[in-house]
Amino acid sequence: MATLFISLTACADHEHTIAYSELPAQAQSFMQQHFNAADIAYIEKERDGLHYEFTVYLKNATKIDFDQSGNFESIDGEIYPVPEGIIPDIIANYLKQHHPNHFAVKYAIGRRTIEVELGNGLELLFNLDGKFLRLDD
Repeated sequence: MATLFISLTACADHEHTIAYSELPAQAQSFMQQHFNAADIAYIEKERDGLHYEFTVYLKNATKIDFDQSGNFESIDGEIYPVPEGIIPDIIANYLKQHHPNHFAVKYAIGRRTIEVELGNGLELLFNLDGKFLRLDD
């Protein structure tokens, strides 16, 4: 048991750069829908325990995360807005109504909540159905 734990721990930080063609099909489809392939700087595949995660880095420093199956998990544009169509309409409409002068720079889907960070640093939490829960620090 200890040997298994040590070997999994040793592999936890294992990451390497991969080609676009090595991304799961679902992640490739997401990227084609929302981004131009020429905007991709590099892609990392990282082992996290028994699973892999994929991170696509764009030339403008935007970071997009996918799980092992290629399901979208998060996007962090740092200072750049999250492209239209990534944030569900119910949340996008809430942002337009309540924060019309600010745009989302980060969108992350968690196990129980969705986090949206605005360009002014304000963080909003929504449930998985898109209902606003609270402001977060």
